[in-house]
Amino acid sequence: MRLTLVVLLAALLAGAADGAGSSGTSRIAFGLDQDGLSSIYTVRPDGKGLRRLTVPPTRQQLGGDTGPVWAPRGKQIVFERDLTYWGADRYRLAAVSTGGGLTRQLTKGPYDAMPTLSPNGRWIAFVRLRRTNSGVITTLYTIDRLGRHAKRLFSDGLDLSPAWSPDGKTIVFSRLADPTLPIEEATLYLADADGSNVRPLGQPAVVGVSPAWSPDGRSIAFVSFADHDGTACPAEGCPPSGEIYRVDADGTGLTRLTNSTADDEHPTWSPDGSRIAFASGFALSSAGHPAWLVTVPAGGGTVTRIGRFSGVLDPAWSPAGVR
Repeated sequence: MRLTLVVLLAALLAGAADGAGSSGTSRIAFGLDQDGLSSIYTVRPDGKGLRRLTVPPTRQQLGGDTGPVWAPRGKQIVFERDLTYWGADRYRLAAVSTGGGLTRQLTKGPYDAMPTLSPNGRWIAFVRLRRTNSGVITTLYTIDRLGRHAKRLFSDGLDLSPAWSPDGKTIVFSRLADPTLPIEEATLYLADADGSNVRPLGQPAVVGVSPAWSPDGRSIAFVSFADHDGTACPAEGCPPSGEIYRVDADGTGLTRLTNSTADDEHPTWSPDGSRIAFASGFALSSAGHPAWLVTVPAGGGTVTRIGRFSGVLDPAWSPAGVR
């Protein structure tokens, strides 16, 4: 989960050489923050072929486009667009061709974010933040690929960062048990794709956010804040720096993959399952470098930087065969 959205949700709820990627042709999409405004880019796993896809229509140099996810055939990307209005965030879902060009708005917001596509490309699950008489809630919804037929998956709650399983039968997501809890205490849950059979991932539930399924559906990578290796940002309510973990889909075999003071966020698997890409960096220049796009072997090992750009947000690896 992107840090800026973590901070937003927390506030509302409270009141270096180029590295080779996996074999075969693929690209990695991500948001790239440049002086406070982010756009969607893609790049090959060897760091070459950087391509800009979106230009956010804003004059305030704030917000922008982040959270990209690939359609199954790699022809389209769905993402979240934050067009701030006098300092207030407004998140909506949009789509763009992977060749760039005009974007198409899918939802009206005001807070729709964290999309994930079903493997058949027909449905998009996402987080909708709403204000009610009892406070702020974040609930998982689905829409079709044209942005129609919005349906709430669960009753009102505090659910975040959904990810659809490769077989299309299951959605993994993060849940906060209480609005007074910090985001680092969110736990992972599973549900059938129709919103039924909600159950924790593991006993007790694995603690973490931003889950991502391996291509074979046997493992889930995610972000854990349990190690407290530094602080992600200086603002009040910021979580500790994240580390990348993986766990078997039945909640066993918990394995830590990264170990640094950098904030490691938003894991995504290569098409062959051999590597995991993520954003890794520091919010303050005094603490270290801005977020880089990096990869690590799926079993753990040496972290390798991709490209020479900084300010990376929410990477997402494409299906195989994308050029």
